[in-house]
Amino acid sequence: MLIVAACTRGGTDVSAPIADPLPTTAPVIAAEALQTRGQIVESWILPDLLDDPGQVIGEARRAVYRSVSGLDGGVREVSGAFFRPPGQPPVGGWPVISIGHGTTGIGTDCGPSQESDLLGFWPMVRSYLGEGYAVAMTDYEGLGHSGHHPYLEPHSAAFNVIDAVRALRQLFTDASARWLGFGNSQGGQAVWASNEVATQYGAGLELVGTVALSPAANVTAMADLAGSQSLTAEQEALLPLVAGGVARYNPKLVEESLLPRLTAEQESRAFSCGADAETLRDELIPPESISLDDERSVAVFRTALRRIALPQTPLSAPMLVINGLADQTILPQWVTAAVEESCRLGGRIQHVEVADAGHGDLGAAAYDVASTWVRDRFAGLPAASTCGDAATVLPAE
Repeated sequence: MLIVAACTRGGTDVSAPIADPLPTTAPVIAAEALQTRGQIVESWILPDLLDDPGQVIGEARRAVYRSVSGLDGGVREVSGAFFRPPGQPPVGGWPVISIGHGTTGIGTDCGPSQESDLLGFWPMVRSYLGEGYAVAMTDYEGLGHSGHHPYLEPHSAAFNVIDAVRALRQLFTDASARWLGFGNSQGGQAVWASNEVATQYGAGLELVGTVALSPAANVTAMADLAGSQSLTAEQEALLPLVAGGVARYNPKLVEESLLPRLTAEQESRAFSCGADAETLRDELIPPESISLDDERSVAVFRTALRRIALPQTPLSAPMLVINGLADQTILPQWVTAAVEESCRLGGRIQHVEVADAGHGDLGAAAYDVASTWVRDRFAGLPAASTCGDAATVLPAE
């Protein structure tokens, strides 16, 4: 199936095929990796730097926990931030929100748990603590701790999100086994993928649903748009990060000269979150150095993106998807195509679009919808579905 959808920076419509996902089998997981998922390697009390006027923090810790690679099935150590509210938990323990954060970078210094404001994600965490949820936020493999971050690789991201729940329950024994995944952009893809693997990989936990905001579920059209020089300004700025990140587990992109070959030191500096990283990345990997000037090179990049596109398998639990109709990073047509395919596989999805909203801020009404949806899932209420119908559209604010 090819869905035509794109627009150029000038707003002129162009044809760009969104290709079907190429389902990739998860690796065989080593016995040691299975047995140690969520195990705490080390943890620290987070210093008193977080803005907490409402005193919603009962306990806050940064920790390194064990998870699993979605590439080879081996043990990986992953960092994250973990919180529980103050006071006594409800019967059954604190319900858990596992957050998949949006793109910060792909260097080891790009983990939100290293920063006093969680790289801007603290208000989201604080909001959920105030509503009575324990919160786990993985940094993802290779961000915030040693390793090589496999950017947008869905199995690794899913395992990290689920094992963050296991880690939180190791740290805070009054946390429930019932959990919900919440993520935006890269994190939207991560929690969507966690929903797909939860039945098997999430044994011992109970997923009640996932909320995917502006999810990077299927970005295969970036290959064709780059080849025709029709990327939006937002996509063009992101292209070196996407291509460089995906090349980490698709060496063919470098071997076939689609990307410039960097030394280990150059790659580390270019993809860090340091002050000069973006400037250095523009120097070492300017968009024009990504060679997508013929069908062969476009096809190689498209195939790499198809392998990480969602859906890969049916969902395990209900899902809410919200995206903006003016999103110039993850185009709304791409999200619709992914939602429709997941519905076709049997998923129960409520799809909400926000008029005139872009990629980053969907507006207060959208977050109110998400908050209500989260409460209803933990309350055990039936989840609505728009599968087979048009998405609900919220007016612009």
